[in-house]
Amino acid sequence: MQISPEQQDALQELLNIGVGRAAGSLNQMLEKPIRMHIPFLQIGKMEELSQEVQTMKDTTLSSVQLPFKGSFSGSSCLLFPTESATSLVVALTGESEDPDTMDSLRESTLTEIGNIVLNGIMGSLANVLNHRIVYSVPFYQETSIQGLIQPKSSDTPEIIIWAQTQFTIEEYDLTGDIMLMFGVPDLGLLINAINDFVHSTTGPHVST
Repeated sequence: MQISPEQQDALQELLNIGVGRAAGSLNQMLEKPIRMHIPFLQIGKMEELSQEVQTMKDTTLSSVQLPFKGSFSGSSCLLFPTESATSLVVALTGESEDPDTMDSLRESTLTEIGNIVLNGIMGSLANVLNHRIVYSVPFYQETSIQGLIQPKSSDTPEIIIWAQTQFTIEEYDLTGDIMLMFGVPDLGLLINAINDFVHSTTGPHVST
């Protein structure tokens, strides 16, 4: 399944709409000036993203995962190296890095943030592309990249949409990753919906 540069630009714009809405929700909830955008997007099978995977191979990741099903089925993940996750929690909560409380604080804070961000992204995709998606309960996990990227079976490899996400919170400049995983048939449905979005005269302008 191939995706054209125009389709990739459209998908990146849709994801940026989602993270923009999520940033607005976080601003209201936390009363902190937060900006988010996605400057980089890569799509492919796991083996095609080997360079990205290798850079994180030995890194413990703090992840929030939001499984979904409907017109598109798969899982969305918000990922941070655990050290960056701790910095994000400190920036958002103002709490000190107390080792006795940080683990539980990191889990609760990131789960809430991940739920807002991932719902914002998937909600934007579903609304703009006019497809219905049902979410499961988000969950937090500290694991490796290998633990996250697991094909459903040997004959149904998953396509990964890897979106680097820039968080700007006052003086902090933190980078995380958003990963969307789709089965191949589901990506085909997504691409068809993106095609309708690209050629729609009522949708947002897409730069190519």
